[in-house]
Amino acid sequence: MKIFNSGAVRGRHGEMRNGGFTLIEIMISITVLLLVFAMTLPLFRTQVQAMGSTAGRSDAQQNVRFAAATLDRQIRVAGAGVADAQPLLVQADPFAVTFNADYASRDTAAEGGAFGAVYYDPDLPVGSTMSMTPSQQVTLPLSSVVWPTTSYYRTGGPPSAAETISFWVAPDNSPGSNGRYALYRRVNAMPIDTLARGIILDPNTPPFTYQYIDASGAVQTVPASSLPAFHVAVHGAPNDTAGSALTDQIRFVNVHLIGTFIERDGTKTQRTADTSIRLLNAGLLNLSTCGDPPVFGQTVTATASTGQVVLSWSPATDEYSGEKDVEKYVIYRRLPADAFADPLASIPAGLTSYSFTDTQVSSGNVWVYGVAAEDCGGQFSPLSVSSQVTVP
Repeated sequence: MKIFNSGAVRGRHGEMRNGGFTLIEIMISITVLLLVFAMTLPLFRTQVQAMGSTAGRSDAQQNVRFAAATLDRQIRVAGAGVADAQPLLVQADPFAVTFNADYASRDTAAEGGAFGAVYYDPDLPVGSTMSMTPSQQVTLPLSSVVWPTTSYYRTGGPPSAAETISFWVAPDNSPGSNGRYALYRRVNAMPIDTLARGIILDPNTPPFTYQYIDASGAVQTVPASSLPAFHVAVHGAPNDTAGSALTDQIRFVNVHLIGTFIERDGTKTQRTADTSIRLLNAGLLNLSTCGDPPVFGQTVTATASTGQVVLSWSPATDEYSGEKDVEKYVIYRRLPADAFADPLASIPAGLTSYSFTDTQVSSGNVWVYGVAAEDCGGQFSPLSVSSQVTVP
């Protein structure tokens, strides 16, 4: 039997005949092809599985390394820019750590320029770059303790810019977690971020351990029986004892994370990341570098008109006399019943008179404004507060 094609060819003696393959030839070709596939597919499947396992193990390692690096970068600057009464370490728990730091700002003029945050990110959401007030109170992770219990202000001046940052390890309830854990982060009362998944717990060592330096200068581990410790009292207050005093003594936060990858047969591959983070600002005093806090001593006048409020004031006493170290003026705005929070703007010093026009107002708004002078050391004068003003 012949399998013919549609074309015709001329034979040796000139006769016309159709060319093609016999059925046996086609069957042999198919058989050879199937044999090649039969030998190749298992090898290909093995290679794919090997690549998947290698990628999974790499992901497990990169996952915990990223988590440990993030913890190291942020916890290391705990205490940067805190007010005198504001604690550095708020929560020391085997599975959670919470601290205060002026870590980031959204605006170099109004926030970063005024307070000197560690990082600047214009895309950060409002409410994530200033210290919280009791009206924004949150419950600290894995506890029933609420924070903060008071508003923190710089000595005689504006609110602290040190936000509250929490990290904690807790069960991961997302699909496919298979009973594993995740590392979470929250800044102030903002939504919770998930930094790493696929974490398992070490039965002998929790994710966070803490160390302090004793009187002889030796590094000692905080006993597990002393944890968790919370610093919810105002720093330096009479009740700043017990757990609060313990958190003030902590100098190192040790991180121990284990990432996993689950193979197709159910076996687990583990990758560990360990780091010891020194609290660089622990035990340091907020010493000024430009003498005493600046003296403002001027009246702030607020005048409202359609669609705007104009503020005016005279130079601070310490700008052209006294210590002559005033570098800028920071402007705040609040509702009559509220406390001052995020700064509205700042303007540089060096003028003979000052004014600022607030156009972010609407008819019927009632506002109170405050202005503080800032010196070259980041110190602030007491706020000069305007009278209440109503926008027509």
